[in-house]
Amino acid sequence: MHEQSPFSFSTRRWMMHVLGAGVCGVMASSLPGCSLGVMFGKMVKGEPLTPSEFSSMTKCDLTKGKHTVLVVCNAPESVDSENSTLAYDLIDGITRRMKRNGVQVINPDDVAEWIDEHGGIGSDPTELANDFDTDYIIFVEVQSFSFREPNSPKLLRGQATGFVRAFEVEEIGGHRRVSNVFGKEFNSTYPQHQPVSESGQSSLIFQKQYMDRFCDMLAEKFYDHRPGTDF
Repeated sequence: MHEQSPFSFSTRRWMMHVLGAGVCGVMASSLPGCSLGVMFGKMVKGEPLTPSEFSSMTKCDLTKGKHTVLVVCNAPESVDSENSTLAYDLIDGITRRMKRNGVQVINPDDVAEWIDEHGGIGSDPTELANDFDTDYIIFVEVQSFSFREPNSPKLLRGQATGFVRAFEVEEIGGHRRVSNVFGKEFNSTYPQHQPVSESGQSSLIFQKQYMDRFCDMLAEKFYDHRPGTDF
């Protein structure tokens, strides 16, 4: 017959928790220098969020849910001819990432339908502002885009250049006016160091990987995010 322990199971768990917390506290206090203390804090709490470029520039946090955002994308014919769904894929991908991170967004299907009905969006977002109840219009202008290394058709490397802008929509004198409040040039390359051989990876899988990373890069300009996801 086993002797009954003077401590209950719950009491022992509590004592172990207190002891563990004490050990962690001693470790943190004994780490030499502030940098190791910061490292310990990251181990416990995780990496701090990187502020979005949009909020840093405008002092507006879109994740508070007080503002509605519409995302559109435009690309030249030279890009559209090779990647006919690029604009719609970017609208959908960026919008869904923003929604996932707490931003109130216009349905990307409604935006795509509007673009089809109007034969494109041009360079002036005023008509969009009149037809959608939105506070901001995010305008992605792709100038170049490719999934392949130049002059090497068997090598895969995603590359894109262009601008991303944000327009604020305001009601002034009974008219909706737009003003440019944010603008950034982008130049992305993936992978950065060397291209991938098509013989070692399916081009369709690679295209999806690059589009995911490209959408991440553009969307993260508008909400705080963990470091290390930029490329």
